[in-house]
Amino acid sequence: MFKLWFWMIRVVAALYRRAGLLIATRLHRASLARVGAGTRFQAGVRFDRPDRVEIGADCYFWQGVGASAEGDHASLKIGDRVQVNRCALLDTVGGLTLADDVMVSEHVVISTHDHGRDPRAIPVPVPKTIGAGVWIGMRAVVLPSCRHIGAGAVIGAGAVVTRDVPAGAIVAGNPARVIGQRDVSEVAA
Repeated sequence: MFKLWFWMIRVVAALYRRAGLLIATRLHRASLARVGAGTRFQAGVRFDRPDRVEIGADCYFWQGVGASAEGDHASLKIGDRVQVNRCALLDTVGGLTLADDVMVSEHVVISTHDHGRDPRAIPVPVPKTIGAGVWIGMRAVVLPSCRHIGAGAVIGAGAVVTRDVPAGAIVAGNPARVIGQRDVSEVAA
């Protein structure tokens, strides 16, 4: 009897998740400036300025992703085949661009504005570009002082990125430092 209840609950939960995915995807398609074919959103994804969000094809956004925005510079441009995982925070105040094939892991924070030394000061927008094929590991923090992450770079889990990252570099630590380089064939793939 227990197995029957277990499987019935699993089936109902799967149907509930599927319905949430379909509804959330339709709502985001209707509200965002542009959404490419095949892009899907789980329930619980939030964009503060949907009119300034452009997303390419075949992207996937997990539950809890938030894109915060304020001011005139706020924008979010995302290429094709980008995946943003659970509870990632994309600050778009200064403008954020994610190129094709970027992977943003769980609980990542990407910041595009700075307050200097006064937390109550007006935010200073800092535009940020993340190159094609970049992988940002779980719980990494990309601060506004980093304006560019080069194509194919890997940001280690828990890294605090304080400066620009060259293409193909593997960085880790706090503050993040280059600890290796990816093969050219990996970066091109």
